[in-house]
Amino acid sequence: MDARAILSKVIACLSVLGSLTIAREVLMDKKKRAMVYHRQMLALSLADVTFSIVVFVGGWGASNPGLCKSKAFFSVMSGTPTAMYNTGISVYYFLLICRQLTEQQMRKIQYILLFFPFLWGFGTAMASLFLDLYARGSNGCWINKNPKGCEGDECISGANADLYGFWFVYIPRWVSFCVSFLCMTLVYFKVARGGEETPEQELPSRPKTALAADDEEKEKEKEDGNENDDRGEAAKGVVQNDTDMLWFLQESQGQDTSASDRARQMARQAFWYLITYFNTYFWVTLQQVLKTVGDGSIPYWVRVMVSLTLPSQGIFNCIVYLRPRYLRNRDKYPDMSRLAAVFHQDEEDFVLGARQMRSMRNVNNNDNTQLNRRASWVKYPTQWFNTSAQAS
Repeated sequence: MDARAILSKVIACLSVLGSLTIAREVLMDKKKRAMVYHRQMLALSLADVTFSIVVFVGGWGASNPGLCKSKAFFSVMSGTPTAMYNTGISVYYFLLICRQLTEQQMRKIQYILLFFPFLWGFGTAMASLFLDLYARGSNGCWINKNPKGCEGDECISGANADLYGFWFVYIPRWVSFCVSFLCMTLVYFKVARGGEETPEQELPSRPKTALAADDEEKEKEKEDGNENDDRGEAAKGVVQNDTDMLWFLQESQGQDTSASDRARQMARQAFWYLITYFNTYFWVTLQQVLKTVGDGSIPYWVRVMVSLTLPSQGIFNCIVYLRPRYLRNRDKYPDMSRLAAVFHQDEEDFVLGARQMRSMRNVNNNDNTQLNRRASWVKYPTQWFNTSAQAS
């Protein structure tokens, strides 16, 4: 076993751990199980667990035709759905930010987002099995022309395998990516033009609270205070640009943010999922293109990049999924440890990433003290148990 194979297996194990973390977060929370966003993340995580296990198995049992076909079957069944579920996340954020669909409206289309990827993966995996497309090749057990090392007229397994591989797997993956890219492009320009929206417009399903009313008052005061400055700049020939094209590079902090800031925070979350998606499938697609259009040889550095990126999606999805909670806790409780900020949940945790990126609940001193105590057992578990024993 070479270093590349060992590295791929280690990353696959970490990916399984990350995906199972997301699955646990959703399954253990009743409110999360009822929301479309979290259901999509659960489906994506389960598909990624299957695919990461296939990557971990690697070439083990490849010499056995039955085991080789089984590995190829689960690889095809889970590989494309992971890409489609990623696209479903992008579509979700597009509908949330650009079309402003409510959670009830999202539920009307959730079955398309949840079941179509599975049906495609299972259907193409079964079709490949009946067409006898699975064989051992230079890329392992997958859709290949002939079994590796096979010679003679009897080697007819996998006729037109490369063509089927593109139609069943790679074309759907990159059509999915193009749809995701289109959705994120529309989100980008929608958020960039956020200043043109009415002050009352907010993300769906977020009730107007006292904080929201304060937001509107502050915005009006700010507009009144800047009116004279705007006129002065206009008199000097300064042209005001209503479209902020660099919004993605601007940071916003704190829980008390405007509606446009909340939209930007949600858009950033969506973009991180898109980057993870692209990072996972770019190199493996390049490998397949080089294999098909060239002489079949694949540069070693391309294989290394495939080993690094292909099984890594679960890791990065977990980081992006937990990112809203971490940012929320670091904003609300600056003294909280970074590890505790990842795991602490409050009553608004289920909406993070799905409907908003910051908790809108006020923080008082008692809350901060309690959270510091909760953070101590995450950072110092031995000290926590000793304290509990003394108290009893």
